Amino acid sequence: MHKLSKPGSQKMSRIHFTVPGLPPKKHGEQSMWGLEIEARRLEALRRAAHQAMAGDSPMRANICLSLTAHVGPVNDRQTGDLDSFIAGVCDGLMAAAPGAKLDDLWADASPRAIHPDNPIAILDDSEVISIEARKIVGDSDEPWYEIMLEGSS
Repeated sequence: MHKLSKPGSQKMSRIHFTVPGLPPKKHGEQSMWGLEIEARRLEALRRAAHQAMAGDSPMRANICLSLTAHVGPVNDRQTGDLDSFIAGVCDGLMAAAPGAKLDDLWADASPRAIHPDNPIAILDDSEVISIEARKIVGDSDEPWYEIMLEGSS
């Protein structure tokens, strides 16, 4: 993580990381944490973000998010909507809501820091002030995505 400081302000942090596969997708009122396919996507996201954070605290304010999803050769209804990816990433980088239904995968989450009880890179997504997102079709055979975050910690 790069730490940027401005005189008289909070510590600014910036991270950049890539994740294989599609981003997690938010599913309306149904908890994505309890759906097996989304739990696997969330685990990959949280593992990559945890590594990029290198032990630093989650960002707390003035957070800017950039998401570029390379969805592979096909973009259809099953691939997912860009807005669902954005919500899935934002929620996936925070702690899950208390009482959220969790898939069994989370019982063995290792390291413990990636468990849904813990925020990874964003303390509260209400502090996201800027989002840039795009979905790229046909530039790769397999999906993957890239995330850049900048904010005060």
